Amino acid sequence: MAKQKIVTLMTDFGEEGPYAASIKGVLLQGIPSAVIVDITHRVPTYDVLAGAFILAQAAPYFPADTVHLVVVDPGVGTDRNILVARCGRQTFICPDNGVLSMVVESARLEAIVSVRNPRFMPLPGEAMTFQGRDIFAPLATYLLNGLDIHVLGPEPEVYKVLDIPRARDDESGIFGRVVFVDHFGNLITDIPGEMVRNRQWDLERLNVRCGGIDVGKIRGTYGFTKPGQKLALFNSMSLLEVAVNMGRACDVLNLGVGAEVSVTFDDRPGFERG
Repeated sequence: MAKQKIVTLMTDFGEEGPYAASIKGVLLQGIPSAVIVDITHRVPTYDVLAGAFILAQAAPYFPADTVHLVVVDPGVGTDRNILVARCGRQTFICPDNGVLSMVVESARLEAIVSVRNPRFMPLPGEAMTFQGRDIFAPLATYLLNGLDIHVLGPEPEVYKVLDIPRARDDESGIFGRVVFVDHFGNLITDIPGEMVRNRQWDLERLNVRCGGIDVGKIRGTYGFTKPGQKLALFNSMSLLEVAVNMGRACDVLNLGVGAEVSVTFDDRPGFERG
């Protein structure tokens, strides 16, 4: 049985209009049997950091040799490079704007090239505003059919990496920030659960604050609190998350990406948290 050829799409196009469908049409013309998986088309518009986060969280769950086509590209048609990378035994096609930053942090970078071969670039004078359809999608079909990425161009001397703040751990506690707000309004932070657990604190005595607002204890899951109650938890990504049971934490707390988050231990005698 022939191995499935899987390509994922992640864009900020939204669900309206012909854009995502046009890319799928090009892919299916090249490989009619391709398995096309939508990671999402609802990356916040032009939000490269959000795209980097979503891509890094989703990609590891796909089989080896999956091709990920990423179009979060506010610089489309400019002199920014187009990158093709092999990372974690998968292939990524994306603009050189930092959207690959978190992927290359979490998996081994095997190879990366900047697309320069004129065979794979549009002719001069052609429209430059939809390179996801006109360049990225045809590239994906070639790569799914076994094209060696080194045919596409040279290894770039440098490529853009986002300056992403990291959670820090010191004697007074653990400090990070919100890096993503999901569909449910949950505030996902950059604080790894492992960082908290390594302190070997009594979780019942932790003080979690987000944007200066007291959040409450770290719970096992949302339903361990009453509807409308704030909580913190370690989510399925093993990251600390601030949530409201059956509510939207981003709205209740009026906070979003960049809000500061702290986890501290209160060793006062008789300390209790609600």
